[in-house]
Amino acid sequence: MSRPRSGPTVALRLLAADLRARREASGMTLEAVASALGVHSMTLSRLELARTVPRRDTVGHLLRLYETPEEERDSVLDALEEARRPGWWHPYRDVIPDHLVGLIDLETAARLIRTYAPGIVPELLQTPRYARALLELRYPRASAEETACRLELLLERQSRTVGHDRGPVRLWALIEEAVLDRMVGDREVMAEQIEHLDRFTRQGGPVTMQVIPSDAGQHPLLMSGSADIMRYGHPSFGDRLIVRGLHPETVTVTDNENAVLTYLAALDATATLASPPTAPVRPKRVRR
Repeated sequence: MSRPRSGPTVALRLLAADLRARREASGMTLEAVASALGVHSMTLSRLELARTVPRRDTVGHLLRLYETPEEERDSVLDALEEARRPGWWHPYRDVIPDHLVGLIDLETAARLIRTYAPGIVPELLQTPRYARALLELRYPRASAEETACRLELLLERQSRTVGHDRGPVRLWALIEEAVLDRMVGDREVMAEQIEHLDRFTRQGGPVTMQVIPSDAGQHPLLMSGSADIMRYGHPSFGDRLIVRGLHPETVTVTDNENAVLTYLAALDATATLASPPTAPVRPKRVRR
């Protein structure tokens, strides 16, 4: 009926949640569906818990049992093919720490990412030269080849999220004003990065960006480090909160509802103190 999988991806978990929701909407019990398939109920339970990847004919049978409308079946089968494929980041595994594999998976599958950036420009909005300067700072002993590979990975992440024209992730970023005034690389690198950010305020699209002015004073995120909330396309798959620290192993990922709601409320409150999304992005040192 299925093949084993080492660690479910978000795509597989979304597919499993969708199939479970369709079974429940049909009014069929786990035992009744398992009997119709000729398998043990535990086998079907493992499928609905995203512990195995179902075969295409199995999913087709389930969709018929659940009386899924014909026009919806293709999208479910497309989701199955996505769940069966290895992550696009697989060729970069040599330079991706284990914690980042899970984060990239969450990021790629998200429909909305809200981020708070207190120290540096968010990764998905960094220019190549700005990103390279930070990679050289984080990995001072890396070879030029390793740095180039990590940079290529970041650019691919950008193209598959905010740069994905077939169905972009929406990104809402709150950036502290100090980020614009902090020199990364040199003046030319910073000028290029600020122009890149300013372009989002002029063009709109999938990126909403707000700058929190230094004179805004205290706000609910003031004592927080960098944080992201990622939202997905299925009600059975809740928001994820990602809080980042200086060391990679200090990254925390949680779907705890209280934690997520606390950060969502803080993001909402802080956004009211930030510049409008259409305000030009200018570092304080060049303002008149």
